[in-house]
Amino acid sequence: MASNFEKAGSDFWQWLIDNKAAVSDGIAFKDYSAENAGRGVVATRSIKEGEELFTIPRSLLFSTKTAQLASKEDMAAVLDELDGWSPLILCMMYELDREDSFWKPYFDLLPRSFSTPMFWTDLDALKGTDVVKKIGKQEADQCYDDQIVPILKAHPTLFDLKIHNKELFHVCGSLIMAYSFHDEYKDESVSSSNKKQHNGTSDDEDEDEEADEEEEEEGLLAMVPMADMLNHKTGYNNARLFHEPHGLVMKSIKDITQGDQVYNTYGDLCNADLLRKYGFTDDNNEHDLVEIDGEDLVTLACSEDEDMDLKEEKISFLMDEGVMDDYFVIDGDHEIPPEMIIAVIVLGSSRDVFEKMVAKEKLPKPKMTEKVEQVLLSLLKLRLSKYGTSLKEDLEQIQGTPTENEKNALRVRIGEKTILENTLDSLSSSGSTSDKSSLEKRPASSSLDQSSNKKAKK
Repeated sequence: MASNFEKAGSDFWQWLIDNKAAVSDGIAFKDYSAENAGRGVVATRSIKEGEELFTIPRSLLFSTKTAQLASKEDMAAVLDELDGWSPLILCMMYELDREDSFWKPYFDLLPRSFSTPMFWTDLDALKGTDVVKKIGKQEADQCYDDQIVPILKAHPTLFDLKIHNKELFHVCGSLIMAYSFHDEYKDESVSSSNKKQHNGTSDDEDEDEEADEEEEEEGLLAMVPMADMLNHKTGYNNARLFHEPHGLVMKSIKDITQGDQVYNTYGDLCNADLLRKYGFTDDNNEHDLVEIDGEDLVTLACSEDEDMDLKEEKISFLMDEGVMDDYFVIDGDHEIPPEMIIAVIVLGSSRDVFEKMVAKEKLPKPKMTEKVEQVLLSLLKLRLSKYGTSLKEDLEQIQGTPTENEKNALRVRIGEKTILENTLDSLSSSGSTSDKSSLEKRPASSSLDQSSNKKAKK
C-alpha cells in the first residue's frame, strides 16, 4: 500500500498531467526528510543541460486572478483595495482547505507547519543576529487585525473567524513567502494597448498608473505548482525557471547525474535570510554577511558634545549623497565599505570642514586614517557585543547535538561573527595604510532582499 507521501505526490502528478502540464520522464518526487528538506525532485536518469524538466501552463497558477474568491460577491473590488501580499493571502485563506478547490491536489502537498523564526516560541538563540529585526510578526499581526478581520466580518457568508483566524493567516503568509513566484512574462501587445488607453490622465491617475507599472514590472505574484517542489542548496543549483509565452518552464542549466537532486535557486542569500524566509540554513554559506547599524555608526562617529542641529545636517547631507542608510553591509570579503569610511569622516568633521564640503557639494575620499580606524574598530566590537555568546562558544556548541532550530541559529551566528572577527583582524593588521578612493566597489543601498530568483519573498 502506498504511503500518504507517495499517494499525495501521485495524485498531484496526475493532476498536473490532466491539466495539460508537461513533465519529463527524467524526474520524480523523493522524500528528503532525513536531510530536513522534505519533498524534493530527483533525476531518475541522466539529464543533459538545457532539457525541459516540466512546463506549467498559466491556467494552473494560483493568483488573485484565478482564485475562487475573486469571483465571489464584491471580492474582486475588495482584493484590488488591498496591497502587498494581502490579496493573495486572503484568497489562500479562503481556498486552502476547501474540498472543492481546483488546486486541492496541489494544496494537499503544501506544509502546514514551519521552522521559520515567525513560529519560534523562543528567539534567544537569535539574539544579536540580523534575523530578529526582520521577522515582522508584530507587523503581520497588525495587518491581520486592521486589514483582514474587517473583511472577514463584512462577508460572513464567505468567512468564519473561527476558521479564518490569525494562525491560518500566518500559515498562508508563510506559504506565499516560501513558495510563490513573480510571473515575469510580459505580453507586449497588452502593455502597448494599456499605455494607449491612459493618455491625458490627471496627476493622481498618473501616480496610480506608476504604481501599477511598478507592479507589472515585478510581475504577477502567484503560486506555481511543481516549480516550488525544488529545493535550494547554496552552490548546487542545476535548474532554473524560465517565463515563456506558453507557460513557466523549468530547465536544467547543467548536466544532472541520475540519482542527484534537482535544485532551483532561491537567490544568493545569507543564512539569516534563508532562515527567516525558508526555515533552513546552509553549512559554510559563501553569501553570509553582517549588517552594521547606521545609528550605532552615528553615535560613535560624532563627538559626545556635538551640536544636535549640526549632527542632523551631516546626516541629511550623507543621505542626500547616497552614503548614509539604515545599515551598512560587510560580506565575506571582510572589507569595510567605502561609504562607512566616508560617513565616519563626515560625521567626525568640524563645522568649518563640513560647511566646505556642503559648499563644494563634494564628498571626502574614503581615506582610512587612525581616527577613522578607531571609530570602526569600536563599531565592530559593539556589533559583536550584541550576541549572547562568543564565536568560540558557538563553534563548540554546534559540534554537540543541538536541535534543528538551535543548529540553524548557530549557523547564522557563526557566519556573522566570523565576518566581524575577520574584519576586525584585517582592520587591525592593516593599520591606517588603506586609502580606498572609489565608491564603485559597492553600492550605498542597504536593501538586502537578495533574492533575484523568482521565488517571491518568503
